[in-house]
Amino acid sequence: MNNTVTLRPEGRRIFVKGTLTQEAIEPIREAMTANSIFCLDFSEVGDVNFAAMRGFLNLRKMGLPISIVNASDAVTEKFEDSGLSTFVSICRKAKALDMSIYEEFGESFMSKAYNSADGDAMIKVYGKHGSLEMVTREKAVARAVMVFGIPTPLVGTIYSDGEKWALDFERIAGKRSLSRIISEEPERMEEVTVHFAKMCKELHATPCDTAVFSDRREFYRSFIAPSKAISEDTRRKIMAFIDRIPAATTCLHGDMQPSNVITNGKEYLWIDLSDFAYGYPMMDLAMFYFLSNVSDEKIMIHLFHMNKVQMRKIWDIFCRVYFDTTDPAVLAAKEEEAKRYCILHMVYLGCMAGFEPFMIPIIEEAMAHWEE
Repeated sequence: MNNTVTLRPEGRRIFVKGTLTQEAIEPIREAMTANSIFCLDFSEVGDVNFAAMRGFLNLRKMGLPISIVNASDAVTEKFEDSGLSTFVSICRKAKALDMSIYEEFGESFMSKAYNSADGDAMIKVYGKHGSLEMVTREKAVARAVMVFGIPTPLVGTIYSDGEKWALDFERIAGKRSLSRIISEEPERMEEVTVHFAKMCKELHATPCDTAVFSDRREFYRSFIAPSKAISEDTRRKIMAFIDRIPAATTCLHGDMQPSNVITNGKEYLWIDLSDFAYGYPMMDLAMFYFLSNVSDEKIMIHLFHMNKVQMRKIWDIFCRVYFDTTDPAVLAAKEEEAKRYCILHMVYLGCMAGFEPFMIPIIEEAMAHWEE
């Protein structure tokens, strides 16, 4: 084998060129940690031997969340045949995206969803903020979550038309999201929200596989620390807040909201799992608080088909069940805590995808009174 390997950090990827042996592992580790980049582009990797694969497994055991994209069929098959793909995310080059066989049926903040003509699959097409790194992460995490035992649709193939990225999933016939059920049958708000709260509580009590999934705090740090979209004062305050978040190793969804649970009346499945991680549960409640209390009402109506009053009612029902209390003082204290984590989540969203206009005054007001 030719042992010459070159590494080129660019954006949020490190481009790797050459044939990989054990000698390449330490330079790859150094490049990843020095640049805080854990996505490796293998489009110019010709081959990889067993010693190098063992090296990648050891890096994963060290806690590095390695994600490999654009791998050749030969390299991918070696990872799959050895079982290494169970621990290290690896994806082949994207297939050509042909939307002529799909029909649009839904939309979220980051993507649009389409059903295939034969009814077997649905495809999620990412919008302007989508990237290969994002779609690769969602595929890797969805697969790992399914293997871990969390109920979720099967994940399929990555596609691209040169501009947009897409990922297909098993289609669950007759499914509706919990938010869709509430919007169409408002008399079921209490019943459905109680079920959602119990699902979240169970998820947050489930020990996570820390060798496979990431610490949510590190996920926040990786986007906020290098961002040029915020002031140094905001960065300092938010990074210090992240440092104070209690350590925990139970499961987090990462985008916890009623739209991300679907049911066909027989089973309930979690979806949109790209941010699945482990950590302190309030980091999960932050997203739900943001969508039900802080987000612009037009966004609520567009995404959930419910107004601010309805979303607030859902939040109140959820909290009574999730925290197992009706004590106003306890609930008020929990909401105050959720607000601070919501600010953290808003800063992350802004660093990752850009700040919506309504976010800016809320964050500025919070930073002006932020306790350190």
